[in-house]
Amino acid sequence: MKKTFSCVLVLALSGMLFFTSVPSVTAAEAGPFYVGVFGGYVIPDDLENGAKISLDSSWALGVKGGYIFPTSKWLAVELEYAYLAEQDLDQTGYAGDFKSSNLMLNFVLRYPEGRIHPYIGGGIGWSWGELNATGPAGTVDDTDNALAWQLMAGANFEITREWSAELSYRHLRAEYEFGSGGSDTTTANHIIMLGVNFHF
Repeated sequence: MKKTFSCVLVLALSGMLFFTSVPSVTAAEAGPFYVGVFGGYVIPDDLENGAKISLDSSWALGVKGGYIFPTSKWLAVELEYAYLAEQDLDQTGYAGDFKSSNLMLNFVLRYPEGRIHPYIGGGIGWSWGELNATGPAGTVDDTDNALAWQLMAGANFEITREWSAELSYRHLRAEYEFGSGGSDTTTANHIIMLGVNFHF
């Protein structure tokens, strides 16, 4: 329930900002490139590997670089790295944690007018996951890498010509093969992000 509420809250805020933003004339625009740093709160779904195992919430940190196409300011492309910190296994009979590093290529559709730019997007990339778990079936201490994808929605707020702030929601998903048997392990994360960008 708390996961659904967090997702709806961020999407609703983005929608409100879209409809209440008033286009304004700003100073000379910065170039099409930008770099940014971000951090956020991670709410994981249950880890699934034959059984469903609850995970504690954690945090994320990341960096990104992007390009807004000058011919169509509605579209941007980003390369992003995000680290998701340890998510402790929160279920009776289990102990351990899961964490991951993720490199993603994102495509963003953004509203270009005014000083507030709501956006939606999606990304595809690669994830490096590490699972350290002890449970009824034994112990797993393994790493794996796998294809990952994410969906996103948020808003970018112009502060000055070069600087902007950002609020966003991400849904990140990947499937790994952990353990000697190579059993499929699916992870999905809901991430609420705050960030700052420099445009040039």
